[in-house]
Amino acid sequence: MTSGIVATTVAGALLMTIAPTATAGGLPSQAERTARIIEGATGTQDLATAVPQNGALTASVTDESGVTTTARAPKSSSGKVEITTPDGGVVGLSLPQSRNVEGSLAGAGTTVYADAAASTDIAVQLTADGGARALTSLKDASAPAQQRYELSLPAGTQAVANETGGFDLVRRSDSDSDSPDVAIGTIDAPWAKDANGKDVPTSYKLNGSTLVQSVEINKDTAFPVVADPKVSTGLFLYVKFSKAEVKKYESKVKYAAGGSALCGLLAIPLASVACFAISGSSLTHLSGVWSSAAKYKKCVEMKFTLPGITPIPTYISAKNYKC
Repeated sequence: MTSGIVATTVAGALLMTIAPTATAGGLPSQAERTARIIEGATGTQDLATAVPQNGALTASVTDESGVTTTARAPKSSSGKVEITTPDGGVVGLSLPQSRNVEGSLAGAGTTVYADAAASTDIAVQLTADGGARALTSLKDASAPAQQRYELSLPAGTQAVANETGGFDLVRRSDSDSDSPDVAIGTIDAPWAKDANGKDVPTSYKLNGSTLVQSVEINKDTAFPVVADPKVSTGLFLYVKFSKAEVKKYESKVKYAAGGSALCGLLAIPLASVACFAISGSSLTHLSGVWSSAAKYKKCVEMKFTLPGITPIPTYISAKNYKC
């Protein structure tokens, strides 16, 4: 059995609505204009309700199944975006600024650091899944094509490249332990869009603890270009199955009479995850996800709350993905 376990957090969408920031002449401020550009690229449906907090410009607290995370946007561009995990660890991400600029909350909940780098506005959005987006708005072709984010992780945690082009933030188990590695969060695959909504090629590389996002700009690129790394944390378990395992267990999942029997067949220890809770529509959904993965040669991951973080671990969902 080669199933791996990783984690992240998801919560219901919340939307914060605030009045537009205007200049003395009644026109939108630069922060408001930048927020509109960025929110045009990201949408606003997944923005969290942000509140003032000591040491931060804004913060958000999200909760799903008793698992709580806190995300914070810094007061100025020289500060760090910080996300606190349920067990007290902190993931930090610096902003790619070249000058210190005070942040302004604008739009539907976007913190803007106007002109914090050459031909570049920087912004932070706190999201309802317990994560945060650190965004750049590249104003013209003179803006830097590479953005550098310094990543700080809790002790024993590493950023490990995953199949999507992003990274899992993995807490390594002891070498002599049978316990699996557990990821405390993820950095989503990078994306970038130009002023016409067209996808702009972009990619990550990790230089030591520095996350570098490269954006491929050419003569046809329409400015401004919005680009985004997103970090989420949490301590939910993801049990992953390879394409070979999906094929191997396809019939067993299809004809499983109940969750307890199913997870016994899949060799998932009931002491670690609450498979017995999978029943009814959840079992039907899992069977459909598994069948689709087998048909299209994809992998499957099953999501559970983490024992020790919630009193009673429970099954949450399953999905298939390219691998």
